[in-house]
Amino acid sequence: MAPDPEPNGVFVLTIRATAGPANSQPDGRRYTILAFAKGDSEAAATDAAFSGLDALGWIEVEALRCGEIVDSGAVPEDLRSALGNARAHGCALVVYDED
Repeated sequence: MAPDPEPNGVFVLTIRATAGPANSQPDGRRYTILAFAKGDSEAAATDAAFSGLDALGWIEVEALRCGEIVDSGAVPEDLRSALGNARAHGCALVVYDED
């Protein structure tokens, strides 16, 4: 499948963060998170992801990897809703319950 003709303006970041006291599950554990964030650059998308994480009570946020989604058709089916939410709202998170 050919890449999308125009950039999506959405990046995916692999993040490690701690569920802080203001988080919906304030257990203090570290989680791996996939953040889908809208931005016209990697820096802008990283800022959007960090802002989204902060608003939801995530602390000690560490970005491990970041890349632009150049072919939305290559995004696995189970992550497409997160991609759509990032396009609509600026940021979407997929939290993995593992240490």
